[in-house]
Amino acid sequence: MSATINSKQPGQASSANKSSVTLGTTIYSFTNEWLSRRYTLDQMVEKVAELEIGPGIEVVGFQSFRGFPTVTDEFAEHFRALLERLELTPTCLSGNMDTGIRPDRVMTVEEAVAYIEPQIEAAKKLGFPVLRIQALAGPEVMKRLAPAAEQAQVQVACELHSPLTPDNPEVIELRECYDRVGSPYLGFVPDFSCSMKQVPEGYWTNLGRAGAPEALIETAREIWHSDNPTGAKFGALAAAGGQYGADPGLMGSLNLAMTMFGHMPVDAWREILPYTRHIHGKFYAVDTSGSEPSIPYREIMELLKETGYRGSISAEWEGSMFNEEENVGFKEVQRWHAMVRQLLAQ
Repeated sequence: MSATINSKQPGQASSANKSSVTLGTTIYSFTNEWLSRRYTLDQMVEKVAELEIGPGIEVVGFQSFRGFPTVTDEFAEHFRALLERLELTPTCLSGNMDTGIRPDRVMTVEEAVAYIEPQIEAAKKLGFPVLRIQALAGPEVMKRLAPAAEQAQVQVACELHSPLTPDNPEVIELRECYDRVGSPYLGFVPDFSCSMKQVPEGYWTNLGRAGAPEALIETAREIWHSDNPTGAKFGALAAAGGQYGADPGLMGSLNLAMTMFGHMPVDAWREILPYTRHIHGKFYAVDTSGSEPSIPYREIMELLKETGYRGSISAEWEGSMFNEEENVGFKEVQRWHAMVRQLLAQ
């Protein structure tokens, strides 16, 4: 399958030893502010321009657009005019691949394709060049989506979030599918959660508040840092949980830490950058020194510069899972932009 398209596609890596990256922000970073009901979507977008945390803008369709994926012509015109007025650039529309939406079974391939195609059309109408969906779409669905993606000129990309890594069979199957289909309109949206140095301190603090003994938390830290396979980590956690009398809810949170926060080597990103259409710049906090303690941002940015990544990155603050303070998202994203701009300029 082929497409008439400029070979310099956003998100592709080049051999040039430089980086031309479009930084931006996903509105998802402002979950706390959104839940406060003090801001409309337009006001959120205006805040991105006001705080100079663009020019890229990413929106989660089902979170932010009423009636999504249905988008009226009037609303699409309004949204595109808003971005133009604010001099912001649409980079990625985050969609969903809800294969388990039915209570009795998962979607068939045909149902999944029919579920995603309206989201592709919505991305086109709203001006987004990339539609992010989940990797559980699978290769057959992605292959069948290629014609619609090419017709709309919207790249459909599967998110690679921890625990997915380039050597995961699910990811390998998708890469092989992309190679067979040969369309630049299929790809990945990798997330920095795949390569972390440590679990965010706020996560452990929340577990302590939930009743986890400090000794259990320290054991969980050691297990996370180990090089054991995920299955072995779950087994070690189960043994530790039994020793300290952890209840099922607490054990679920401990197990989640082993999958949600990955520590894939940064160099493994090389394998997926040629397929990358957009990047989620996941982070949890930027400290007073201007660094993200949990994620090796310096090493990741050096790799992106070395490989000549020419695409977009959205600041994606996910500290809302353990910090419910209102307006903190705005401040954190400003700190992220300052950190990343400095790293890219070095």
